[in-house]
Amino acid sequence: MNSFDRIKKYFTSSEIEAIDRIVTELRSRWPDAKLKLFGSKVTGKFDKESDIDVLIILPCEVDEKIREEIIDMIFDINLKFDTNISPLIFSEREWADLSILPIHYFIEKEGSSFFLCQQNLSRMFLYCQCSITSKKT
Repeated sequence: MNSFDRIKKYFTSSEIEAIDRIVTELRSRWPDAKLKLFGSKVTGKFDKESDIDVLIILPCEVDEKIREEIIDMIFDINLKFDTNISPLIFSEREWADLSILPIHYFIEKEGSSFFLCQQNLSRMFLYCQCSITSKKT
């Protein structure tokens, strides 16, 4: 059983649809982007007020315009699907530079990685490549 099989029970169908939409939007602009879910929804220690923490790593430099574009897109998706997805957005270089910080360690250790494939995330149970302890470099 991979880690997503273990955690998928924590996500509603609406949350999966919202994540699917985020993947679709990101993939259209940055095919090599990486998405990693982390936090209480992944560990199973969430409550009804918990958000869905999402780390987005882009293969390009992330300026304020790109960051705002992604935040606005996720805001609209949250409204449409009645979800509470909270993104952290970094370039690959920025994320690597943060490797000494505890949050980097936590996300790499506890997070579930989703490499943005061409299929819809709603079918992610079939192709998700994730591991609680793996690290994509």
